[in-house]
Amino acid sequence: MESFTRSFEFENMNVLAIISRDMEKGSTKYRLVQYLDFLSKKGINIKFINRKTVDASIIKKAQQADLVFNQKCLFKTSVARKLIAKSQRTIFDFDDAIYTRPGKPHSWATSCRVKRRLHLWLKCADIVTTSNHFLAGYARKYSDSVKVIPMALDTDIWKPRNRIHRHEIIMGWAGAPVNVPLIEKLGPVLAHLLKKYPFLKLAIFSGQKPKLSCPFEYHPFIPGGEPEFVKNLDIGLLPLDDEEYTRGKSPIKAIQYLACGVPVVGNVIGATAEILNDKNSIAVSNEKEWLYALEKLIINRDLAISMGRVGHNLIEKNHNLITVAENLFNVLSSK
Repeated sequence: MESFTRSFEFENMNVLAIISRDMEKGSTKYRLVQYLDFLSKKGINIKFINRKTVDASIIKKAQQADLVFNQKCLFKTSVARKLIAKSQRTIFDFDDAIYTRPGKPHSWATSCRVKRRLHLWLKCADIVTTSNHFLAGYARKYSDSVKVIPMALDTDIWKPRNRIHRHEIIMGWAGAPVNVPLIEKLGPVLAHLLKKYPFLKLAIFSGQKPKLSCPFEYHPFIPGGEPEFVKNLDIGLLPLDDEEYTRGKSPIKAIQYLACGVPVVGNVIGATAEILNDKNSIAVSNEKEWLYALEKLIINRDLAISMGRVGHNLIEKNHNLITVAENLFNVLSSK
């Protein structure tokens, strides 16, 4: 009987996943959607529900599911309590410092409301999953069952190109439109280097064209086009604002650069330090350091290639899709 029960629980599990927008949203995609095929083969079936549709009928469906997986959705306290109480098991997953926000802080009242809703999930969920140890440290103030499931990539897709010798060097940035101001702030540094080194090129991949005074190749966002763009870079740019919200992020761009064997120059803050180190990147904090770091990799190609190789090995070991998928499966199917 024990054998049959184990088979039923592990091979026929129905999960109700509550998400904030759609399945293409970055956090949803990298935290759950990319593992669907793997989990389905293991017998875990996932149905996605938009947070806006959560009502009495959805709570009834939650009661029928084996597991409710909440991907960082914060509800009114009354709704959250009912959802948690009716669910057989709950997992709360968050990959951002959602107790704050980027830029201007919440008002005092809003901050209290957000934290009250978040802390309810952290205290009451059966398991809390986060993307890094920085966020796990926050979660452990309220939960005794916190698991780190790192961000991951399919390393069969995100992998280094054959680095044949070429005269030109391409430094580049890939990012969402909301983050375009970060690369625009680097304009003077990039312009200086492009003028000094005629063989240096700048490439940008984004859904919005940045306003830069220096020449650059603009690659408009195309779904699925990012891996080929990143593979063609020699140096990856990772400008970040130093604020609490950013400290909680595990920048997927850093993982993408390294997976493709591209060394990174950027702001190493908070959880970013769990991915980037002095063997695979150069940390910077001001304009002078940006100039020094980029120039170092421009001049010393052997160093850049070596850093990229070390970075790729790190991603293969700690952030590859299959290894992390196994970890996620173990968490989902645990009791």
